[in-house]
Amino acid sequence: KKDKKDKKDKEEEESAETVKAKAPSPTSSSKQFASKWFTSDTEKFSNLATGAGLALAVAFLAGMILPGGAKFRAALSHTGASVTSTIDKGWKSITSMIPESERKIAEHAAHEAEEAGLTDALVLLFTSIFAVTLVSKIPGGSPVLGFLLGGAMIGPYTTGLIGHVEGAKVLAEFGVVFLLFNIGLELSLERLQSMAKYIFGMGSAQMLMSTLVGATIACACGLAVPPAVVIGMGLAFSSTAVALQVLQDRGETGSRHGRATFSVLLFQDLTVVLVFMLVPLLAGPDSGSITAICGSLAKAIVKTVAAIGVIMVSGRAILRPIYRRIANLGKAEVLTATTLFVALGTSLLTQSLGLSMALGAFLAGLLLAETEFHLQVESDIAPFRGLLLGLFFMTVGMQIDPSVLMSNSFNIIVMAFGLLAGKLGVMAVCGPLFGLPLLASLRSGVYVAPGGEFAFVTFGLAASAGLLTMDVVNQINLAVVLTMALTPLLANLGSKLKDVLKQDDGVVSLQAKEGENDDLSGHVIVAGYGRVGRIIGDLLNEQLIPFVALDISADNVNAGRSNDMPVYFGDAGAETVLHAVGAAKASCAVVTLDTAESNYRVVYALQKHYPDVKVYVRAKDVANGLLLEKAGAKAVVPETLEPSLQLAAAVLGEMDMSNEDISIAVDNFRRTHIQDLKQLQQNSGGGLGYGLPTDMETLQATMDELDEGGLVDLVPKAV
Repeated sequence: KKDKKDKKDKEEEESAETVKAKAPSPTSSSKQFASKWFTSDTEKFSNLATGAGLALAVAFLAGMILPGGAKFRAALSHTGASVTSTIDKGWKSITSMIPESERKIAEHAAHEAEEAGLTDALVLLFTSIFAVTLVSKIPGGSPVLGFLLGGAMIGPYTTGLIGHVEGAKVLAEFGVVFLLFNIGLELSLERLQSMAKYIFGMGSAQMLMSTLVGATIACACGLAVPPAVVIGMGLAFSSTAVALQVLQDRGETGSRHGRATFSVLLFQDLTVVLVFMLVPLLAGPDSGSITAICGSLAKAIVKTVAAIGVIMVSGRAILRPIYRRIANLGKAEVLTATTLFVALGTSLLTQSLGLSMALGAFLAGLLLAETEFHLQVESDIAPFRGLLLGLFFMTVGMQIDPSVLMSNSFNIIVMAFGLLAGKLGVMAVCGPLFGLPLLASLRSGVYVAPGGEFAFVTFGLAASAGLLTMDVVNQINLAVVLTMALTPLLANLGSKLKDVLKQDDGVVSLQAKEGENDDLSGHVIVAGYGRVGRIIGDLLNEQLIPFVALDISADNVNAGRSNDMPVYFGDAGAETVLHAVGAAKASCAVVTLDTAESNYRVVYALQKHYPDVKVYVRAKDVANGLLLEKAGAKAVVPETLEPSLQLAAAVLGEMDMSNEDISIAVDNFRRTHIQDLKQLQQNSGGGLGYGLPTDMETLQATMDELDEGGLVDLVPKAV
């Protein structure tokens, strides 16, 4: 028996080896090769990398700041010079082995590529790939930080690999333009109006208090009042591009502190023209005249309001007809060109009026958000926005001068941390004054506290006017760049604040407080934050649609809050709870509770106390859906239908059906099902059936409307 068993095992091993030999071996790829070096799956390696990074950072800062670190700084400078010299000698020895004729051809081609900017483009692309990949693998690393460090490595003050820095800066400004254009597309005038308290109230308070704090500290350091005020105004600005990008990367744009951050940043963009007009006045003979300064401020305010009003009125009148005519052509590339023209044209228009390009792009996006073309427009600009915004971050990193940083390291680091502490304290005071909780104020403060790109322009104007020396300007600019680079790390620390400031009041701390959601208007109420409610909330958050979720499970509420979602503990069927989450100003409600009785109770309460709120509800079956319709629901979706259709579509795909045939089959089944629901609705007097038109006349009328707008050719064939 033992011999037979050994023989059988040997045959199985030989069979396995044969199968293994016949199986095609996977081909290696650059991604697999890179994963050996850049992948850190184990927690042990992550902790080791974090500890090593912190130790190196502390050692570097100590060497830069402490008086005894002069030898370290000299050694670092000498090492850098030696490495550069060695690389140069090695390159010359390699080129000397190439025949002279071939070398001249290569030198001529390299010269033409450099003149055309092709070399700079290749260097920027390679550096962005390399730096972002490395930094993203570090625990807590952010692509923004990778772009900033990559720019510092190739900037004119380090390796000098970029020859046309000014040209890169001009192109990089378009990244900020497209970012604000995209933000405008995702908002609406109604939602902007609901944030007016934050924009004009908290935004103005932040600018005034930050300017006052900065000017006071500058005066205490020995500066006169005019240059101190300029420094305070310049440091009051924050980086719109960096803050909003980090918010988007972390999925916090739709959170409460995300909306507050956006409001403050938008007000800062509105005040750019005021600051730029004040700088020459403070340098001129009228710097002590309050009348002259107030007159200039009034002029700037009128100019800003008039420009915004003209753009909004004219844009509303002409954009929709223009886009409809272009959509009728059926040429996607023409539609993309029109979008680029509108975004860049409006930006240049506002810049010519003394406002920021970012503000013009935001207004253009806000206008197109009201049209039926906004989804297509958002898709068209996505490639431009991501690439150019990364280029902008790299140009900011190029402004880091290691020689100035080393020679004035103590002053620069003190200014950087003083700036962060001061503006964070200002937000901690301003937020609660306008109804923002302390935790949300502090989390918003970590995005507002770093300096911004407008500080460079402000201090440049001040240096040209003779208010500030270039030595002071260079040091302050480096401090601002360092704070911008720290934004992703500060965002990580901000997310930890909810654990530090966590209240141990049990369920009470999870309930909505009176007045806590007064800033919301036109939002969505999600009743039930289980599996379905969580998916709906994530989708709304990605589209920057404000919502408030309610659940009677403390575990579900804590899970939502751990992801910075506005989830509260409370019974959605209670009028007091609905009032606390702003149901009177809500646009609609989605009910996704587990039991049919709970769903019915919430629908009834909403219909009784807030009849203007449209209610969409998940039904257990058709019979339950009819009861919910009678209770006041606008549309009911049976919970078994769509999951069944998704599974059926997957099975049909396995049966070698084409995607088009699958879409037709599923659509026909769904349409038949809706017709059945329509028949039930006619018998019961309700509106069961997704709240969508189901008769052919209404469907044909809808298609006719799309045809008039030129959208039929843009609609996917499956639809």
